[in-house]
Amino acid sequence: MFCRKCGEENPDNAVFCRNCGERLKEEEVKKAEVIENTIDTNHTNQQSTTGPSSTTSTSNNDDSNLMSCCLCIIVVFIVFAIIGAIFR
Repeated sequence: MFCRKCGEENPDNAVFCRNCGERLKEEEVKKAEVIENTIDTNHTNQQSTTGPSSTTSTSNNDDSNLMSCCLCIIVVFIVFAIIGAIFR
């Protein structure tokens, strides 16, 4: 069971929270467990649904990162060429 006040995990047969002393209500704890299970299930479904599309966006992201890197290298070379021409 988890305390609704502080979030401390307590034994299933506990009446009071061992951290803060709040009275534990079994009914509310069970509701929280159901909600957590539902959230975990939805999260798993979203991962399996978005798996291939995230791979595609990662591929596009990699191409964009490669292009940005190449442009930065070209800019650095141009700057060095200008500096070299000035201080010749």
